[in-house]
Amino acid sequence: MANDRTSIEDGASPTREETLTRKVVSRAALVALLMLMGSGMTLGLSAAATTTAPSSTFYACLRSGALSKVSNVPHTCPVGFTAANWSVVGPPGAAGRDGSPVACILVTLCAWGRQFSGGSYGFNGPEKAAFDGTHVWVSNLTSDSVTEFNASDGSWVRTLSGGSYGFNGPYGIAFDGTHLWVANSLGASVTELNASDGSWVQTLSGGSYAFNGPHDLAFDGTHLWVTNFSGKSVTEFNASDGSWVRTLSGGSYAFTGPTGVAFDGTHLWVTNDGSTSVSELNVSDGSWVRTLSGAYSFLTPYDIAFDGAHLWVTNSSGNSVTEFNASDGSWVRTLAGGSYGFNSPSGIAFDGRHLWVTNFGGASVTELNAADGSWVRTLSAGSYGFNNPSGLAFDGTHVWVANISGDSVTEIFAH
Repeated sequence: MANDRTSIEDGASPTREETLTRKVVSRAALVALLMLMGSGMTLGLSAAATTTAPSSTFYACLRSGALSKVSNVPHTCPVGFTAANWSVVGPPGAAGRDGSPVACILVTLCAWGRQFSGGSYGFNGPEKAAFDGTHVWVSNLTSDSVTEFNASDGSWVRTLSGGSYGFNGPYGIAFDGTHLWVANSLGASVTELNASDGSWVQTLSGGSYAFNGPHDLAFDGTHLWVTNFSGKSVTEFNASDGSWVRTLSGGSYAFTGPTGVAFDGTHLWVTNDGSTSVSELNVSDGSWVRTLSGAYSFLTPYDIAFDGAHLWVTNSSGNSVTEFNASDGSWVRTLAGGSYGFNSPSGIAFDGRHLWVTNFGGASVTELNAADGSWVRTLSAGSYGFNNPSGLAFDGTHVWVANISGDSVTEIFAH
């Protein structure tokens, strides 16, 4: 799978398959309906239900994956909401999320999220995603573009390409509180955009930046750090004006195909995809702290995420995830086998409680407890539309997964 990913980074277009868009809403819908049941109304929720339901229709307002104003009396929905209605009694649907014994009232009430593709989204080899507090931004590796859409309802905002943007194999993407920064893996450059309107600010390249296969980015509150996969280096520059600070390489850094990068509040951690190690740096001066290897079981370590105390690394060739302490780099555990279902694990993101891992080779996403590394669930099957899932981003409620070979983005209701 490492070879497959390399071929993609070199610009080869992945195989294309048509995907189906299936809109569904959150578990809040079931909660609202069950509350109505408690008030004396009876619903036929499953094939096993034997109660008699009144002859009635429910009316509600739908927005952002949840129902509101649920009533058996017709009413007008506020601006921005979509009116919905359904009969009280209907055929049982598929099993709900988490294997719930309560069947869905309708397919549209099976709670997991939605999938977005086609039309103006312009997804073409979507690789990485970032959230700016309102919108989600996705880099399209094979069409040299970036797509922006609303996190609230998934509606398209704009697709940026051409002209001064200078996108060339756009890969990693990061938000600094005001602007977006996009690493152009085939263009030896980084493009800066305004989050407010998507306008181009500048494109950094040449000179001391020494970008060479720029892969991923991390923001430390003041500076941006870029991993240079082909250059075996890390470049640091100011977020305020894009000015170069330093380029780190050689010596004790031991960078070998650096890919993932994460900031823990004090130090920076870089995964070396070309070896079996992770490097730690001081953000204050870029100095080397340590290189972790050996017992950590790193095997093609690809992406990395920080949970407030620990770092988590996906091992794409090892079908595992390694956890270690940010305070001293000590190993905590390596997760593999069994129900985890890791298959060329790629992207990883923290949602404040759980870790989410994309299985690039498994058409699935695995969820873990950050507290103890225990398995929560593995999401797969047709409705999710996972197709070489890669990067992902958390927006506070939902997780957004980029399907690089499916030209789509899947939304998962996280909490």
